[in-house]
Amino acid sequence: MNINRKPRQGMSGGRVVVIALTLLSILIFAQLISAAQGNEPPAPTAEAPSDVNAPSDAELLAMPPTIDRYLAAHTLPNGTFTAADLSDSTKTVSDSTVSPGGVFEYTITVVNNGGVAIPVEVTDVLPEEVVYISHQCPPLITNSCGFSTGTVTWEGTSTAGESAAITITVMLKTDAVPGSIVTNTAQIDSPEQELEVSVDVTVFELVTSPFQFLPLLINVPQPAPVTLAAGLPNGGNSWDLSWTTSENATGYEIEESNDPGFVTVTSTVLGKVSTHKITKSPSPDNVFYYRARTLIGNLVGPWSNVVSVVGGYRDDFDDPSTGWALRRRTSYKTNNDVIVAHGFYENGRYVTMVKSRWDWLIASPLQPAPRVPYAIDFEARIISQGYVHSAGVVFGGDWGGAACPPTDNEAWVNHANCFNHFYNTNSIYNDTDSSNVRIGLLFERVDQLEWRPNDGGSPLKRVGDIPLSVKDYKNIDAKGWNHYRIEVREGSILVYAAKVGEPLKLQYEYTDTRWIGSPYFGFFTSTDIIENSTWRFEYIEVMPLDQ
Repeated sequence: MNINRKPRQGMSGGRVVVIALTLLSILIFAQLISAAQGNEPPAPTAEAPSDVNAPSDAELLAMPPTIDRYLAAHTLPNGTFTAADLSDSTKTVSDSTVSPGGVFEYTITVVNNGGVAIPVEVTDVLPEEVVYISHQCPPLITNSCGFSTGTVTWEGTSTAGESAAITITVMLKTDAVPGSIVTNTAQIDSPEQELEVSVDVTVFELVTSPFQFLPLLINVPQPAPVTLAAGLPNGGNSWDLSWTTSENATGYEIEESNDPGFVTVTSTVLGKVSTHKITKSPSPDNVFYYRARTLIGNLVGPWSNVVSVVGGYRDDFDDPSTGWALRRRTSYKTNNDVIVAHGFYENGRYVTMVKSRWDWLIASPLQPAPRVPYAIDFEARIISQGYVHSAGVVFGGDWGGAACPPTDNEAWVNHANCFNHFYNTNSIYNDTDSSNVRIGLLFERVDQLEWRPNDGGSPLKRVGDIPLSVKDYKNIDAKGWNHYRIEVREGSILVYAAKVGEPLKLQYEYTDTRWIGSPYFGFFTSTDIIENSTWRFEYIEVMPLDQ
């Protein structure tokens, strides 16, 4: 994007020299960014992040008003950090020799010795010689953790410089052959690395007592338990519940709740059936929990397992209690003790406002999106209409369940409780040419955030795949209301936009979907030199797409 402004009159020669030197340093910085955006992956650098020569506030103020200044103030080159490295990941076992019928534990440890976080998928197809009992995944960095048809899977984030352990408890089958070797191999996959980790267990014969005790069985007639399963929501926000049948059942009871503890429930009593279809209107409460039990007349059986479904989300911002709040902000107060970042409900809309230069925020309800594929629709309008005032929707964000933000207002600008990685449809207002006022898209894949309070610009820099130029939106009203739509699919992310009421037009496609397993979304807003970036949002809807 080329932006031209008339130079000020009467500029001194010394001032020109200072600006020239400053622009040279910024050019070097921009080249670092460019190297990170090329087709070839950047070579790892041994330079510590704290040693990167980022521009100072004075240097930023001396730059011309272009996207280069915004990037220098808000981002760091991805190549600043060493790439993720999972090569030291391991698989171990609690006992290397096990007798038939013995219980033992596998541990898969995913180790990231690199400088950036990365999404990881672990797949462990258990050997035929063992019986699955249970498994456990790290709680704060997990997107999904499950077991099905002999396979344990985990999807989550491998944090830079840290490790994560997945444990699997199994029992060796009683017919395992003494002296044989049981090998278990797990696959660890990331966007940049694939590897296998294995461990062996030797079967040994256990000498048993000739006496065998049999349990005493007492048959007490009662409704039998059932096992409940839930299907995925479709594009109409409908899904099926199904359960195993129970002999002599006269019916079944289903309970639905928006909380896993079933504090408040809606109960449905059904006849002798084994399926039930659920249809919901999208709403701010889009996570549903279900359990079922058998009925035999007035007798009730035990509750089944609990299943959950994430349905479609919609908020028209008419109710100020739907949970939207700031989750990230780069500054808390100015020198005059005034809060500089805001997110609030106002007359049926949600408003974001950043009053300080080079800062940014994320507001979110911390509700998850439905399963992939899904679409995000929202309407937005810029109110402040200042150059490089920007906003957009973020998605693919993480959250581990801890308070976000933390309760300490002075510390939470540098917290790591949520939105440490995300995609950002950063839409930048540009009125430098009064005859061509426009909004451009700077589509960001943010892999991590780096706290840099001693640098110029934003103290919390975004690091990832961030382009060096913007792509102007077509068929939108730069000063009015526009409809934006993002389709999140397995292999690509599609960005659409148009004036409200007009057909959507495809504006951009991005194919690195490494973070789409993280389900949290929200709004982003930022500033450049000109303060008080203010945007209004009419609604947001996040709906599952049919395949």
